[in-house]
Amino acid sequence: MDILFVSPPISINERYGKSVGNSGGHLPPLGLAILAAYIREKGRTVGLIDSLVYDYTNDDLIKIAEKDPPKIVCLTAITSVFNRSTECAKAFREKFPETLILLGGHHATIHTLKIMEENDCFDLVVYGEGELTLMDILDKFEKYKSKQDFLKDKKRLLSIDGTAFKHNEQVTKNKPRADIPDLDELPFAARDLLPMSKYIPLPNQYKRLPSVHMLAIRGCVFSCDFCSNPAIFGNKFRARSPKKVVEEIKHLQEKYGAKEISFWDDLFTINKKWTEDVCDEIIAQGVDVTWTCYARADCVNEKILQKMAKAGCWNIFYGFETGNQQLLDNINKRLKVQQIRDAVKWTKEAGIEIRASFIIGLPGETPELGEQTIDFAIELDPDYAQFCINTPFPGTKLWDTADKWGTLDKSNFDKYTIWEPVFLPYGYKNKEQLMKLEKKAFRKFYLRPKYIFGRMKKIKSMEDIKRYAKGARFIFGFTS
Repeated sequence: MDILFVSPPISINERYGKSVGNSGGHLPPLGLAILAAYIREKGRTVGLIDSLVYDYTNDDLIKIAEKDPPKIVCLTAITSVFNRSTECAKAFREKFPETLILLGGHHATIHTLKIMEENDCFDLVVYGEGELTLMDILDKFEKYKSKQDFLKDKKRLLSIDGTAFKHNEQVTKNKPRADIPDLDELPFAARDLLPMSKYIPLPNQYKRLPSVHMLAIRGCVFSCDFCSNPAIFGNKFRARSPKKVVEEIKHLQEKYGAKEISFWDDLFTINKKWTEDVCDEIIAQGVDVTWTCYARADCVNEKILQKMAKAGCWNIFYGFETGNQQLLDNINKRLKVQQIRDAVKWTKEAGIEIRASFIIGLPGETPELGEQTIDFAIELDPDYAQFCINTPFPGTKLWDTADKWGTLDKSNFDKYTIWEPVFLPYGYKNKEQLMKLEKKAFRKFYLRPKYIFGRMKKIKSMEDIKRYAKGARFIFGFTS
């Protein structure tokens, strides 16, 4: 095998930092699947293992790899999974000493030099977009008799843009690789390498199964202080053409029986004209599909929401964060409280359900202001509310300015899940106070008689009952 792509072992309970039962929420590693599709399209052999969905250990991964030893193992990691990736890399290095071991993904792009300086388990770190870089690495690596010969050739290593390597204990980061200009040129993700039937979203994120995740956009023009995407893509975005988006929807319907699409893009309404064109294409081609997406309150209006609903959109995830204007300004959200209220009003009028995200423990927050966020969530009355704990990830402005606002524990990336307190604003006495407020938020929002009876009225099938039962188990994990 040329390249084996691996999403490292981690459990659902580790991912959420609490016991949430079998509530769903398995997400396919689409980034790896897109890379695998690209490499395979170039005539190379690839494998893809999602350890989480199979509950695999590192030993399980090694046994699988022994059947067809890979030339290259490519691991990925967000910050909370980084330590799992290093453990996995060490296991592969011990069993396959001639295999080139790479790390890519968000954390690798942000902490490129630090990773190479402190970890000997990775031969190269790939930062930024990986498609072109991986093919470059594979083409050049194959020209050597051994991995050692390849890693000794500093001149050749220096020619591979978008990578970092260690040579004679000196770490070098090569220049960035240019972005792929036309995303339409990329093949559809290699979902055939994944157990697609196992990927069931959380209960509040689907109403028809099978529901299949999909990406159409890379990047975002906003620079919220808590988001690391600007460090990955810069303040820009690229999108596939509306025709290509609908082509993939139809492909997913034909090959995987998809009845619903979960658009996983950070901001589906970043360009209203593009969003409207996608909707028009869905309608014009008569595609029978329901779908969900992510949006910002200031990136929607009455017209686009009505068009989205007509095209099958039934649920939007909004990052409202808080209803306190000063706290919004503290995180550079570039959003007004009234814009949030308007977006909620228009979305409900369009008949689209709302999943709203709020953050507890923002810079400048006190318990009293945190209570205001909870009350604001209840006032808006979205269909679902998420209350996560502020986490200043590496690569964000909050990571750099954390000392201004509070204390940040940088010692254990395993805790960077957005569900565990690694950052404590100066307005709070201790982390226990912060965790207590998060639990209160879930209880106060979901245990309201108005909310409970409202959900019961929406039950129309046995599938709805099953979804709500799973959802209740999930919420229980955050309130107990």
